[in-house]
Amino acid sequence: MIKFKLTALLAVLVISIIMTGCGGKTTQKTDNKQTSDEIPAVDTASAVSGDWLILREMSDPEKLNPIVSSDASATEICSYIFETLLAQDKITYELIPSLAGMPEISPDNLTYTFSLNKNAKFSDGKPLTAADIVFTLKTIKNPFVDDAALRNYFDMIEKAEMVDNDPYKVKFILTKPNWRGLYTLAGFQVLPKHILDPGNITDRFNWDEFKDMKVAQKNPDMQKFADFMNSQEVSREAKYLVGSGPYMFEKWDTGAGVTLVKNPNYWGGGVVTPNYPTKIIFKTIQDNSAALVAAKNKEVDAMYVIKPSDFYKDLENADQFSLLKARPYEPAYTYLAWNQLNPLFQDKTVRLALAHLVDRKTIIDKVMFGDGTPIQSHIFYKNTKLLNADLPEIPFDPEKAKKLLEQAGWKDSDGDGVLDKVINGKKMDFKFTFLSNTNPVRKQILLVIVDALKKVGIQAEVQELEWSVYLDKTKKHEFEATYSAWTSPTTPPDPFQIWHSSQSEGEGSNYISFKNKTSDSLIEAYRNEMDESKRIIMIKEWQKLIYDEQPYTFLWSPRARYIYDKRFKNARWYNIQPSPTYNEWWVPASSQKYTQNKNN
Repeated sequence: MIKFKLTALLAVLVISIIMTGCGGKTTQKTDNKQTSDEIPAVDTASAVSGDWLILREMSDPEKLNPIVSSDASATEICSYIFETLLAQDKITYELIPSLAGMPEISPDNLTYTFSLNKNAKFSDGKPLTAADIVFTLKTIKNPFVDDAALRNYFDMIEKAEMVDNDPYKVKFILTKPNWRGLYTLAGFQVLPKHILDPGNITDRFNWDEFKDMKVAQKNPDMQKFADFMNSQEVSREAKYLVGSGPYMFEKWDTGAGVTLVKNPNYWGGGVVTPNYPTKIIFKTIQDNSAALVAAKNKEVDAMYVIKPSDFYKDLENADQFSLLKARPYEPAYTYLAWNQLNPLFQDKTVRLALAHLVDRKTIIDKVMFGDGTPIQSHIFYKNTKLLNADLPEIPFDPEKAKKLLEQAGWKDSDGDGVLDKVINGKKMDFKFTFLSNTNPVRKQILLVIVDALKKVGIQAEVQELEWSVYLDKTKKHEFEATYSAWTSPTTPPDPFQIWHSSQSEGEGSNYISFKNKTSDSLIEAYRNEMDESKRIIMIKEWQKLIYDEQPYTFLWSPRARYIYDKRFKNARWYNIQPSPTYNEWWVPASSQKYTQNKNN
């Protein structure tokens, strides 16, 4: 599934705060209740270092530069290499110190001053200072850097600068008060200036140059530096992938995976300590059947994205494979996306009809073995005050769908079994293609939906693409419809990245090109309103608008299916990225598989 962490996702804390990952033991909640099949936490008093952890990944990451990477694999891997000013407590979700302590905030909420941890350093032993913070922010705000999904969150940040010539104190100045200011500043992953800008070229960039593209274009060095930061070289070579996190980049074998090793210079104050495994290997296995065989053959230690039928039938007696099974809730939602550039999907009456043709209950029960809860909104946590709980479920109702399609002017005028309509003076058949990656569960779900569409005269097919191709076409809006997923926040969400009209251009994440002036106004007002009670009213009104427009057909919030080697202790899941935090897993010395690492 796509999880742009800011997904993305995420970088990672900004992304994980805005769109976060999978869930587990002490944090799993549904309607404020813990799940019944949680994995119990293990006392780590006896934990030891050593052994490797080999994880199955469905695909290679797009890039490993955390500023320009937005796919799920990259976000997960980068979270172990790079760190943020603040972290998020995995249990309480509160912001806590990491590279810096909690900031001093001016009474007018326009200045945030952070004191950096003087012990923090990069994996090459160099100290992490205010210069690195300023450099990273300038990189993010450079309009030529491919980080549109991230940069919009920093529009409110006018500049950053060292305070009183103190290399361990930095302040950010905002253009106007913004309630998300702290979350934004807390969450970007810090890059090493001495590695990426040894000639201090960014020192010559004026903050005003970032505000206007026409002004920026007059500075050729800004474009040149962006080209360097956007390059594959910066995203996959060890000499550039230097962070302050507990693990270091070792190698990336294209099509095979990414290997991280323990950082011997780790300062020990970040969000993902401790780091028990000597290595974490993200092993790329695209084919799910091959991945299952690899797990059974003990070639991987943990994996998810497992077909329900495999999980509940083939792996029913998982003990024979020395595996354990887990079903944590996944704080994400799935949806059908209707590209608004396609004339077929520009009528909201049609989109509502399509929503009535998805039998969520049957798909969840029969295809997913119950691993999903139907949702109606971009915000779906039942225990959040931001949820508009008044949005009724859209039932599976083919007869209602037929009436809506007829109301929208669709009919089978030539008797060929396919609905048609004259649009812009040209007769169009209601035919389209769902774009999908190679996830077999996704295809199975889409085929059920395709069958329901066929029965009312809509002809759809499924095109499966390798992940990188699928991701590229999605970002470029080169699809008609797709089945996708988005991770959900544990802190108040900001729908700007996905839903604002401005994000339909360039590298923004409004991939369906949804443009609605009322929606834009509500999002902007919500972002700028400091009064929480007013924000709640705005975000509920916005949810109602999206519900009425149906640019997505919201499907369900899923449960993840995990298998992992039983030699690992302290395996648990959180609602915070990265989840699970594999660096917390440990193996008793007597059970370690890679014995050469027992004493590491």
